[in-house]
Amino acid sequence: MFADKIWGDYKFHLVILLCCVLAELVGPIRIPLGGVTITLLPLLYSMIFVLVVYLIKPIKFVKEKQAATGSAMLTLSVAFLMAKLGITSGGSIEQVISAGPVLILQNLGNIGTLLVALPIALLLGMGREAVGMTHAMSREPNVALISDMFGADSAEFKGVMTCYIVGTIFGTIFMSIIPPLFVSLGIFTPEATAMAVGAGSASMMTAGLAGIMEAAPSANPDTLTAFASISNVISSSISVYLGLFITVPLGNVIYKAMKKGK
Repeated sequence: MFADKIWGDYKFHLVILLCCVLAELVGPIRIPLGGVTITLLPLLYSMIFVLVVYLIKPIKFVKEKQAATGSAMLTLSVAFLMAKLGITSGGSIEQVISAGPVLILQNLGNIGTLLVALPIALLLGMGREAVGMTHAMSREPNVALISDMFGADSAEFKGVMTCYIVGTIFGTIFMSIIPPLFVSLGIFTPEATAMAVGAGSASMMTAGLAGIMEAAPSANPDTLTAFASISNVISSSISVYLGLFITVPLGNVIYKAMKKGK
């Protein structure tokens, strides 16, 4: 019955198809800023096109109900995407192995995020929700972890869910612009930046990877895909243990220290 509802909503599917076709017809938009070029990709403004359609009040067939349909379709699409990335990554497995422990150690960046973001959040007046918001990038495994540790009615869970929703809406846009900018500026190599976009979200990784390939056309795309996809798998699995044993306990310590006497 649910499958019939998903596939039977032909108006919604036609809107999505039309938005994707329009985005592809526009193609990459390159914006030169001094010595740096920012590339906006079709993935970015296809999302904007759909958002505009969603916000147009006279259109009644792309609303909250279709958002649930889109979420289910996205899950299915990601499965095909990960299969493709896995096949592509196999051809560059030697380069991935040569990176050694770097692929794992780069996930320690979550600790840096906590040390910066949590104090700022607490100084801005936030409470326990800040611990949930800042312990990791707040994707599905992290939402499950916080729910299990603190409960679904806790302030920490409200925090992690807030970041999850914001990341779902704006994360892809952020990833499609900022990592390629670092490559264009020469701050990081394309390979290092590809590892960075594999932060545990397939949609964010795909947006960031496409932008990196545009910013570094001379780099081997298969190698970049391998670094990004394998890093994404490692990030998804390791972030749970990192949160359980390091970032959440450390967040509690920082919270108690900064809220002491208040």
